[in-house]
Amino acid sequence: MWSSERDGRAYQRPLVVSGLVALGLLAVCFAQRDQGAAQVASTATNALQVLLTTSELVVGQNRLAFGLLKDGKLLADARVAVRVYAIHDGDARLTAETPARYHRLEVVEQGKRVHIHPDGSRHVHGEATDVQGIYVAQVTFPRSGTWGLEILAQLGDGTVESAQLSVSVLAASLTPMAGTPAPRSRNLIASDVSELKQIDSSEPPDPRLHQTRIADAIAQGKPQVIVFATPKYCTSRVCGPVVDVVRTLIPTYGDRVVFIHQEIWDAGSLQKFSPTVEEWNLRSEPWIFVVDGGGMVRARFEGLTTRRELEAALRRVLGPARR
Repeated sequence: MWSSERDGRAYQRPLVVSGLVALGLLAVCFAQRDQGAAQVASTATNALQVLLTTSELVVGQNRLAFGLLKDGKLLADARVAVRVYAIHDGDARLTAETPARYHRLEVVEQGKRVHIHPDGSRHVHGEATDVQGIYVAQVTFPRSGTWGLEILAQLGDGTVESAQLSVSVLAASLTPMAGTPAPRSRNLIASDVSELKQIDSSEPPDPRLHQTRIADAIAQGKPQVIVFATPKYCTSRVCGPVVDVVRTLIPTYGDRVVFIHQEIWDAGSLQKFSPTVEEWNLRSEPWIFVVDGGGMVRARFEGLTTRRELEAALRRVLGPARR
Protein backbone atom coordinates (compact mmCIF):
# COMPACT_ATOMS: atom_id res chain seq x y z
CA MET A 1 0.00 0.00 0.00
CA TRP A 2 2.82 2.39 0.79
CA SER A 3 5.33 3.32 -1.89
CA SER A 4 7.82 5.58 -0.09
CA GLU A 5 8.34 8.11 2.68
CA ARG A 6 8.50 11.88 2.18
CA ASP A 7 9.47 14.01 5.16
CA GLY A 8 8.29 11.25 7.48
CA ARG A 9 4.91 11.10 5.75
CA ALA A 10 4.11 8.16 3.52
CA TYR A 11 3.28 8.72 -0.13
CA GLN A 12 0.21 6.57 -0.71
CA ARG A 13 -1.26 5.03 -3.83
CA PRO A 14 -4.97 4.30 -4.35
CA LEU A 15 -6.20 1.76 -1.86
CA VAL A 16 -7.55 -1.64 -2.88
CA VAL A 17 -10.44 -2.63 -0.62
CA SER A 18 -12.16 -5.99 -0.30
CA GLY A 19 -14.11 -7.38 2.63
CA LEU A 20 -14.81 -5.29 5.73
CA VAL A 21 -12.03 -2.76 6.37
CA ALA A 22 -11.52 0.29 8.55
CA LEU A 23 -10.93 2.98 5.94
CA GLY A 24 -10.80 6.22 7.87
CA LEU A 25 -9.52 8.95 5.52
CA LEU A 26 -7.63 7.35 2.66
CA ALA A 27 -5.07 9.18 0.60
CA VAL A 28 -5.25 8.64 -3.12
CA CYS A 29 -1.68 9.23 -4.23
CA PHE A 30 0.01 10.86 -1.28
CA ALA A 31 -0.44 10.41 2.39
CA GLN A 32 -2.76 12.04 4.79
CA ARG A 33 -1.19 14.39 7.28
CA ASP A 34 -1.94 13.61 10.93
CA GLN A 35 -4.34 10.83 9.93
CA GLY A 36 -4.19 7.12 10.68
CA ALA A 37 -3.53 4.72 7.82
CA ALA A 38 -6.26 2.47 6.49
CA GLN A 39 -6.12 -1.23 7.21
CA VAL A 40 -6.88 -3.71 4.45
CA ALA A 41 -8.46 -7.03 5.20
CA SER A 42 -6.79 -10.08 3.70
CA THR A 43 -8.84 -11.57 0.89
CA ALA A 44 -8.80 -14.13 -1.88
CA THR A 45 -7.32 -12.75 -5.09
CA ASN A 46 -10.44 -13.69 -7.08
CA ALA A 47 -12.81 -11.68 -4.84
CA LEU A 48 -14.30 -8.40 -6.00
CA GLN A 49 -11.98 -5.59 -4.94
CA VAL A 50 -12.75 -1.88 -4.70
CA LEU A 51 -10.14 0.70 -5.75
CA LEU A 52 -11.45 3.70 -3.86
CA THR A 53 -10.31 7.11 -5.16
CA THR A 54 -12.39 9.22 -2.76
CA SER A 55 -10.39 9.86 0.41
CA GLU A 56 -12.60 12.47 2.06
CA LEU A 57 -16.28 11.93 2.86
CA VAL A 58 -18.32 14.56 4.70
CA VAL A 59 -21.83 15.09 6.02
CA GLY A 60 -24.11 15.77 3.04
CA GLN A 61 -23.78 14.64 -0.56
CA ASN A 62 -20.51 13.16 -1.79
CA ARG A 63 -19.08 12.06 -5.11
CA LEU A 64 -17.94 8.51 -4.39
CA ALA A 65 -15.57 7.34 -7.13
CA PHE A 66 -13.99 3.92 -7.43
CA GLY A 67 -12.68 1.24 -9.73
CA LEU A 68 -13.57 -2.45 -9.50
CA LEU A 69 -11.02 -5.24 -9.77
CA LYS A 70 -11.95 -8.86 -10.43
CA ASP A 71 -9.47 -11.65 -11.12
CA GLY A 72 -6.74 -9.06 -11.57
CA LYS A 73 -8.65 -7.11 -14.23
CA LEU A 74 -10.53 -3.82 -14.00
CA LEU A 75 -14.25 -4.14 -14.70
CA ALA A 76 -15.86 -1.78 -17.20
CA ASP A 77 -19.58 -1.18 -17.72
CA ALA A 78 -20.79 -3.50 -14.97
CA ARG A 79 -24.18 -2.76 -13.43
CA VAL A 80 -23.23 -1.42 -10.02
CA ALA A 81 -25.12 -0.25 -6.95
CA VAL A 82 -23.89 1.23 -3.68
CA ARG A 83 -25.71 0.42 -0.45
CA VAL A 84 -25.26 2.65 2.61
CA TYR A 85 -25.53 1.23 6.13
CA ALA A 86 -25.84 3.13 9.40
CA ILE A 87 -23.68 1.45 12.01
CA HIS A 88 -24.63 1.66 15.70
CA ASP A 89 -23.53 -0.57 18.56
CA GLY A 90 -22.29 -3.20 16.15
CA ASP A 91 -25.53 -3.31 14.13
CA ALA A 92 -25.71 -2.27 10.48
CA ARG A 93 -29.00 -0.90 9.12
CA LEU A 94 -29.54 -0.30 5.40
CA THR A 95 -30.49 3.36 4.86
CA ALA A 96 -30.04 3.95 1.13
CA GLU A 97 -29.18 2.34 -2.19
CA THR A 98 -28.01 4.28 -5.22
CA PRO A 99 -26.69 3.29 -8.66
CA ALA A 100 -23.09 3.93 -9.62
CA ARG A 101 -22.64 5.09 -13.19
CA TYR A 102 -19.62 4.08 -15.23
CA HIS A 103 -17.93 7.11 -16.84
CA ARG A 104 -15.57 6.30 -19.70
CA LEU A 105 -12.36 8.29 -20.00
CA GLU A 106 -12.25 10.42 -23.12
CA VAL A 107 -8.43 10.25 -23.26
CA VAL A 108 -8.19 6.48 -23.74
CA GLU A 109 -8.52 4.97 -27.20
CA GLN A 110 -8.25 1.26 -28.03
CA GLY A 111 -6.68 0.53 -24.66
CA LYS A 112 -4.01 3.23 -24.93
CA ARG A 113 -3.78 6.66 -23.33
CA VAL A 114 -4.09 9.72 -25.53
CA HIS A 115 -1.85 12.64 -24.61
CA ILE A 116 -3.08 16.11 -25.58
CA HIS A 117 -0.17 18.33 -26.60
CA PRO A 118 -0.15 22.11 -25.94
CA ASP A 119 -0.74 22.76 -29.66
CA GLY A 120 -3.90 20.64 -29.52
CA SER A 121 -2.44 17.63 -31.33
CA ARG A 122 -3.14 14.18 -29.95
CA HIS A 123 -0.51 11.52 -29.37
CA VAL A 124 -1.32 7.92 -28.52
CA HIS A 125 1.09 6.49 -25.95
CA GLY A 126 2.67 3.17 -26.79
CA GLU A 127 1.96 1.53 -23.44
CA ALA A 128 -1.38 -0.14 -22.93
CA THR A 129 -3.73 0.67 -20.06
CA ASP A 130 -6.69 -1.22 -18.68
CA VAL A 131 -8.09 1.95 -17.08
CA GLN A 132 -11.08 2.72 -19.28
CA GLY A 133 -13.12 4.78 -16.82
CA ILE A 134 -14.41 5.15 -13.28
CA TYR A 135 -17.60 4.31 -11.35
CA VAL A 136 -19.27 7.29 -9.69
CA ALA A 137 -22.16 7.35 -7.23
CA GLN A 138 -23.72 10.26 -5.34
CA VAL A 139 -23.85 9.17 -1.71
CA THR A 140 -25.37 11.17 1.14
CA PHE A 141 -24.50 10.86 4.82
CA PRO A 142 -26.78 12.66 7.33
CA ARG A 143 -24.28 12.57 10.19
CA SER A 144 -20.59 12.13 10.89
CA GLY A 145 -19.04 8.94 12.18
CA THR A 146 -18.56 5.42 10.86
CA TRP A 147 -20.76 4.17 8.04
CA GLY A 148 -20.84 0.94 6.08
CA LEU A 149 -20.83 0.63 2.30
CA GLU A 150 -21.61 -2.39 0.16
CA ILE A 151 -20.68 -2.39 -3.52
CA LEU A 152 -22.77 -4.75 -5.67
CA ALA A 153 -21.67 -5.50 -9.23
CA GLN A 154 -23.56 -7.57 -11.80
CA LEU A 155 -21.06 -9.09 -14.19
CA GLY A 156 -21.52 -9.92 -17.85
CA ASP A 157 -22.57 -13.50 -17.11
CA GLY A 158 -25.31 -12.27 -14.78
CA THR A 159 -23.58 -13.22 -11.53
CA VAL A 160 -23.48 -10.64 -8.74
CA GLU A 161 -20.33 -9.95 -6.71
CA SER A 162 -20.10 -7.76 -3.63
CA ALA A 163 -17.55 -6.09 -1.39
CA GLN A 164 -18.11 -4.38 1.95
CA LEU A 165 -16.18 -1.60 3.61
CA SER A 166 -16.54 0.93 6.39
CA VAL A 167 -15.79 4.61 6.00
CA SER A 168 -15.30 7.53 8.34
CA VAL A 169 -17.48 10.55 7.57
CA LEU A 170 -16.33 13.99 8.71
CA ALA A 171 -18.58 16.68 10.09
CA ALA A 172 -16.70 19.31 8.05
CA SER A 173 -14.42 19.15 5.06
CA LEU A 174 -10.68 19.61 5.27
CA THR A 175 -10.49 20.89 1.69
CA PRO A 176 -12.50 23.74 0.10
CA MET A 177 -16.12 22.70 -0.42
CA ALA A 178 -18.63 23.83 -3.01
CA GLY A 179 -20.12 27.11 -1.85
CA THR A 180 -17.00 28.25 0.02
CA PRO A 181 -14.39 30.82 -1.07
CA ALA A 182 -11.38 29.50 -2.96
CA PRO A 183 -8.03 30.31 -1.33
CA ARG A 184 -6.47 33.38 -2.95
CA SER A 185 -3.27 31.56 -3.83
CA ARG A 186 -0.35 33.16 -5.63
CA ASN A 187 0.83 30.04 -7.42
CA LEU A 188 4.00 30.17 -9.48
CA ILE A 189 3.44 30.83 -13.19
CA ALA A 190 5.58 30.54 -16.32
CA SER A 191 7.15 33.97 -15.93
CA ASP A 192 8.41 33.05 -12.44
CA VAL A 193 10.70 30.22 -13.58
CA SER A 194 13.51 29.75 -16.08
CA GLU A 195 12.08 26.45 -17.36
CA LEU A 196 8.45 25.40 -17.36
CA LYS A 197 9.38 21.88 -16.26
CA GLN A 198 10.22 23.37 -12.86
CA ILE A 199 6.48 23.77 -12.21
CA ASP A 200 5.00 21.17 -14.58
CA SER A 201 6.06 17.51 -14.65
CA SER A 202 4.00 16.83 -17.79
CA GLU A 203 5.82 15.65 -20.92
CA PRO A 204 5.90 18.18 -22.45
CA PRO A 205 4.84 20.91 -19.99
CA ASP A 206 1.83 22.95 -21.10
CA PRO A 207 2.32 26.74 -20.91
CA ARG A 208 -1.44 27.33 -21.25
CA LEU A 209 -1.90 25.99 -17.71
CA HIS A 210 0.65 28.34 -16.13
CA GLN A 211 -0.27 31.85 -17.24
CA THR A 212 -2.39 33.15 -14.37
CA ARG A 213 -2.29 33.14 -10.58
CA ILE A 214 -5.41 31.92 -8.81
CA ALA A 215 -5.65 35.20 -6.85
CA ASP A 216 -5.36 37.28 -10.03
CA ALA A 217 -8.07 35.31 -11.85
CA ILE A 218 -10.40 35.90 -8.89
CA ALA A 219 -9.57 39.61 -8.88
CA GLN A 220 -10.33 39.73 -12.61
CA GLY A 221 -13.68 37.96 -12.14
CA LYS A 222 -12.70 35.00 -14.32
CA PRO A 223 -13.99 31.44 -13.75
CA GLN A 224 -11.29 28.83 -13.25
CA VAL A 225 -10.60 25.12 -13.55
CA ILE A 226 -7.73 24.27 -11.22
CA VAL A 227 -6.11 20.83 -11.37
CA PHE A 228 -3.75 19.67 -8.62
CA ALA A 229 -1.70 16.74 -9.91
CA THR A 230 1.77 15.33 -10.52
CA PRO A 231 1.55 13.85 -14.05
CA LYS A 232 5.05 12.35 -13.85
CA TYR A 233 4.56 10.63 -10.51
CA CYS A 234 0.84 9.89 -10.30
CA THR A 235 1.02 6.62 -12.24
CA SER A 236 -1.20 4.18 -10.38
CA ARG A 237 -4.19 2.54 -12.02
CA VAL A 238 -6.84 4.93 -10.77
CA CYS A 239 -4.76 8.06 -10.32
CA GLY A 240 -5.39 8.77 -13.95
CA PRO A 241 -4.46 11.26 -16.67
CA VAL A 242 -6.46 14.14 -15.18
CA VAL A 243 -4.26 16.89 -16.63
CA ASP A 244 -4.90 15.48 -20.11
CA VAL A 245 -8.63 15.42 -19.33
CA VAL A 246 -8.52 19.11 -18.35
CA ARG A 247 -6.60 19.94 -21.55
CA THR A 248 -9.50 18.67 -23.66
CA LEU A 249 -11.65 21.56 -22.36
CA ILE A 250 -9.28 24.37 -23.34
CA PRO A 251 -10.17 24.62 -27.07
CA THR A 252 -13.86 25.05 -26.20
CA TYR A 253 -13.68 27.17 -23.04
CA GLY A 254 -10.23 28.75 -23.04
CA ASP A 255 -11.56 32.18 -24.08
CA ARG A 256 -13.87 32.33 -21.05
CA VAL A 257 -12.15 30.24 -18.39
CA VAL A 258 -8.68 30.28 -16.81
CA PHE A 259 -7.12 26.80 -16.70
CA ILE A 260 -4.46 26.24 -14.05
CA HIS A 261 -2.29 23.26 -13.22
CA GLN A 262 -0.57 23.12 -9.83
CA GLU A 263 2.05 20.49 -9.01
CA ILE A 264 1.83 18.86 -5.59
CA TRP A 265 5.50 19.10 -4.68
CA ASP A 266 7.46 22.31 -4.34
CA ALA A 267 9.80 22.72 -7.33
CA GLY A 268 9.62 18.99 -8.06
CA SER A 269 11.61 18.11 -4.94
CA LEU A 270 9.27 15.36 -3.69
CA GLN A 271 10.24 16.53 -0.21
CA LYS A 272 8.00 19.50 0.46
CA PHE A 273 4.41 20.29 -0.53
CA SER A 274 3.94 23.45 -2.57
CA PRO A 275 2.58 26.49 -0.71
CA THR A 276 -0.59 26.36 -2.83
CA VAL A 277 -1.25 22.73 -1.87
CA GLU A 278 -0.79 23.70 1.77
CA GLU A 279 -3.23 26.62 1.38
CA TRP A 280 -5.86 24.33 -0.15
CA ASN A 281 -5.25 21.80 2.64
CA LEU A 282 -5.06 18.85 0.26
CA ARG A 283 -4.31 15.37 1.58
CA SER A 284 -4.51 13.40 -1.64
CA GLU A 285 -4.12 13.83 -5.36
CA PRO A 286 -5.33 14.45 -7.94
CA TRP A 287 -7.98 17.11 -7.26
CA ILE A 288 -9.86 19.38 -9.67
CA PHE A 289 -11.79 22.47 -8.57
CA VAL A 290 -14.23 24.56 -10.61
CA VAL A 291 -14.29 28.15 -9.31
CA ASP A 292 -16.75 30.82 -10.48
CA GLY A 293 -15.96 34.43 -11.37
CA GLY A 294 -16.67 35.53 -7.83
CA GLY A 295 -14.00 33.25 -6.42
CA MET A 296 -16.39 30.66 -4.97
CA VAL A 297 -15.77 26.94 -5.35
CA ARG A 298 -18.71 25.49 -7.29
CA ALA A 299 -17.55 21.89 -7.78
CA ARG A 300 -14.70 19.65 -6.75
CA PHE A 301 -13.53 16.27 -7.97
CA GLU A 302 -11.09 13.96 -6.26
CA GLY A 303 -9.27 11.22 -8.11
CA LEU A 304 -9.89 10.07 -11.65
CA THR A 305 -12.38 12.41 -13.35
CA THR A 306 -13.84 12.51 -16.85
CA ARG A 307 -14.43 15.41 -19.21
CA ARG A 308 -18.18 14.78 -19.07
CA GLU A 309 -18.26 15.41 -15.32
CA LEU A 310 -16.07 18.51 -15.53
CA GLU A 311 -17.93 19.99 -18.46
CA ALA A 312 -21.29 19.62 -16.73
CA ALA A 313 -19.97 21.54 -13.71
CA LEU A 314 -18.35 24.18 -15.89
CA ARG A 315 -21.53 24.76 -17.88
CA ARG A 316 -23.44 25.39 -14.66
CA VAL A 317 -20.91 28.10 -13.80
CA LEU A 318 -20.92 29.69 -17.26
CA GLY A 319 -24.64 29.56 -17.91
CA PRO A 320 -26.23 29.00 -21.34
CA ALA A 321 -23.72 28.29 -24.10
CA ARG A 322 -23.01 31.03 -26.57
CA ARG A 323 -23.65 30.33 -30.21
